Amino acid sequence: MSTLVHFVTHATGEHAELAVHGEIDASNTALLHDAIQQAVHGGRAVLVIDLTAITYLDSAGINTLFRIHRDLTRTGVELHLVAPVGCCSRYALNLVCAQRLVPIHDSRPELRSLPVARASGAAART
Repeated sequence: MSTLVHFVTHATGEHAELAVHGEIDASNTALLHDAIQQAVHGGRAVLVIDLTAITYLDSAGINTLFRIHRDLTRTGVELHLVAPVGCCSRYALNLVCAQRLVPIHDSRPELRSLPVARASGAAART
């Protein structure tokens, strides 16, 4: 098991938040995928992935986030990313124009204030 990354999950009602700490690279993207699946288990409608504490994010990690977005959208789960301007995860996400696919926030939005788009299966943009 990789010690490069660890996850903290908090869930309230239909909302879940997954805070990712450390490095995401090809050696641990399966751990990221598993942590995300556990976070949305039980019918969560909105998932916020907080990437603020990421110290390294390579193309394998970005590709995993894109695949997760696709998979969650298919199941009606809305995905939001938190990556403040100036942190390495935001820089990496900006390089691939990730904001065109998934909402990226500068700080943690209030979980209860996020709209639930489950009925349409489409992600609401903020």
